[in-house]
Amino acid sequence: MNRTTYEITMSTDGTHKVTVTVEDPGGIDAALAYAQGTYAKLMKADKLPLAESDNNTPPECGVHHIAMVLVQGRKGPFWSCHEKNIGGSWCSYRPSGA
Repeated sequence: MNRTTYEITMSTDGTHKVTVTVEDPGGIDAALAYAQGTYAKLMKADKLPLAESDNNTPPECGVHHIAMVLVQGRKGPFWSCHEKNIGGSWCSYRPSGA
């Protein structure tokens, strides 16, 4: 049985850490995407009142079924899937309402 363990260390000075331990090397991409999304949420939560930051879980990519990562783009933040499609192009899935 393969296991993935996530550990989140939050500190009062804003130097939060997300640690991922993966037993199956094939699951590292999904674990990394989840960790990046979690870290982005932690950093965003530092800037928001607590009530607004409660429901900021990363959406799941509808194509690859992994946690998406919040990315700061030229036109503002957006959720991105960091996986490639079978043909080699980057996933362009966008969650509804985004």
